[in-house]
Amino acid sequence: MEVDITITPAYKAAETYEQYVVPSLFRFWTPILLDRVPPQPGEQVLDVACGTGVVARAAVSMVSPGGKVAGIDINPAMLAVACKHYADHCEEIDWHEGMAERLPFSDQSYDLVLCQQGLQFFKDRPAAAREMHRVLRDGGRVGIEVWQSLNLHPVYRALFQAAASALNLPLENVAGPFAYSDPSALENLLKDAGFQNVQIETVVENAHFRDPDRYAELTFMSVAAMIPAFKNLDSAAQNELKTAVNQEIAGVLKEYTVDNVMVFPMYASIATAVR
Repeated sequence: MEVDITITPAYKAAETYEQYVVPSLFRFWTPILLDRVPPQPGEQVLDVACGTGVVARAAVSMVSPGGKVAGIDINPAMLAVACKHYADHCEEIDWHEGMAERLPFSDQSYDLVLCQQGLQFFKDRPAAAREMHRVLRDGGRVGIEVWQSLNLHPVYRALFQAAASALNLPLENVAGPFAYSDPSALENLLKDAGFQNVQIETVVENAHFRDPDRYAELTFMSVAAMIPAFKNLDSAAQNELKTAVNQEIAGVLKEYTVDNVMVFPMYASIATAVR
């Protein structure tokens, strides 16, 4: 049965994120992040802005025996999808609803804190960085991944520019995933929070999106919970946006599509540091 996926309730957005964004992007990027700061057997690991839990699920097998993984996200729908699709992990991972800026955990309670593509959405990034530092034990590690400049990503640039034009909004109001793209800002953020041995690495990995004709629709749906410009649209406005954007970006999508799969490079900064 064909599902009418639109930018509507939060749970549909979370489902779309899990079914579309995770296999297209994060099944490639999760092992890259964990390779830089590999969880060890027996460690306590925290996944901040865990979404549907792709990083947390991957870390579980790495901390056995004796370790434990927790995931925290501000969006309860993301956590619900995490448990719905990966029920076998729900007893192995402690899921928490909460803010990165006010982590509900004791001081020095984790060996490793991870944050994959969440930092750019935090309202108070310095507070979130300080909280990550606070909950780490002495010698504990942090691994953070954020996308680099939108200008390095022509497909997303075309998508968000078309959306901004259609909605008559500034580009920064719709391009939230690329809102913290300066590697030096990331480095300074961690240093200011008290971290030591801060290292920033640029990593490039291809995205693989199937069904390019639905790329705009599914991308807007996936990020709706994080970007109010999309979340607050009614059904008519959603359809108008999708139609307008598809017309604008058709040429760019075709340029990167082979056999109904769109492949293009994504650039990210991966920061590692020690408390």
